[in-house]
Amino acid sequence: MIYYKAMRYLLIILLIPILAIPGWTAKYAGEPFSLGVGGRPLAMGGAAIAGPFDASAVYWNPAGMNYLTGHNLLAMHAETFGSLLNHDFIAYVRNRRDTAEFIQAYGFYFYYLGGGGIKLTGWDPIRQRPYVVAEASHGDYLLAGAISGKIKDKIDVGVTAKIIYRDVGGAVDGWGLTADVGALYDILPKVRLGLAVTDITSGYIRYTGGYSESILPTVRPSLLAHHVIDQFTVRLAMAGDIKFEGIRAAAQFWSGEVSLDTHFGAEVSYREKVFGRAGFDIGKFTAGVGMDIRRITLDLAYLHHSQLDETFRVSAGYRF
Repeated sequence: MIYYKAMRYLLIILLIPILAIPGWTAKYAGEPFSLGVGGRPLAMGGAAIAGPFDASAVYWNPAGMNYLTGHNLLAMHAETFGSLLNHDFIAYVRNRRDTAEFIQAYGFYFYYLGGGGIKLTGWDPIRQRPYVVAEASHGDYLLAGAISGKIKDKIDVGVTAKIIYRDVGGAVDGWGLTADVGALYDILPKVRLGLAVTDITSGYIRYTGGYSESILPTVRPSLLAHHVIDQFTVRLAMAGDIKFEGIRAAAQFWSGEVSLDTHFGAEVSYREKVFGRAGFDIGKFTAGVGMDIRRITLDLAYLHHSQLDETFRVSAGYRF
C-alpha cells in the first residue's frame, strides 16, 4: 500500500510541470544552472538525484538532506572547459534527526557561473567599422534555501526556493525567482527511487528594459542500488533529465517537444574512506576519486568533452 501511495505522490509531482508551462518560456534559459556541482556526483555522471548524498544534496535533490547528519559544508571551484568559465559553489546543510517536527533538515547554497571577455563595441563613422569600447564580464548567480522532511516516515520530501541574478554584460541584467521539489522512497532495502523537478514553478526572470523569460521545468527520475561485499561498498546509479523545450537534436532522445538526457554512475568505496568513481553524463565519460578522513572529504571529478577542453572539478567538505 505504501508503495502505491508513493507512486501517486511522484506522479503528481511529474504532472505539475507539464500543466504549468506558460506560452512565453525560452529555451536554455536555465542552462547555466544545470552544469552540476560536487566532485562526487559529477564523477558519477551526474546521476545524483537518488544519492549518494553529501551537502550538494541541497542542489541535486533537497529530499536528500534527510540522509545527512549534523552540520555539513561543501565548497567547489572549477574552471570549466579549460578556463572559459569560472564555476563556484558553496553549500551548508543542517540535519536535525533528533527533532519530532516535520522539518528534519534545512540548507542553503550559493552558485556562480561566469567569466569575462564580452567586447562592447561602438561604430567608427570615419573608418566605417566597429571598434572595441570596453570589455565586460558576465555571470549567473543563484542563492537558494531548502527544507526537507518525511511523509508518514516513509517518503522523504524537500523543496528549494531560489533567487536568480543574471548579469549579461554592459547595462543588461535580470532578476528571477523559481523553486525545486524532490522526493525519495526506498522501494527495497538496497534500492532507492528518487525524483526531482527543477524550476517546477517555471522560473521567471525579468531583464532591464522590460524583457522577460522563464525557465522551463525539468523532471529528473533516478534509481540508486548498493551492495556491500566485505569492506567494499558498490553503488550503481542512473537518472534522466526530461525536458519540455523542444530542443530535439541537442538531446540524446526526443519526441515532439519532450526530450530525454541520461546519466549513469558507479562508485566503489573501501570502508567508506577511499572511493573510485566513473560514469556517463549525457553520453560523455566521467571519472573521479575521493577520500573521507576525520570528517573531511576531498573529491575530484574529470569530465570529458570531445569538442571543448576537459574539465576537472574539485570539491571539499566538512562535517561537524
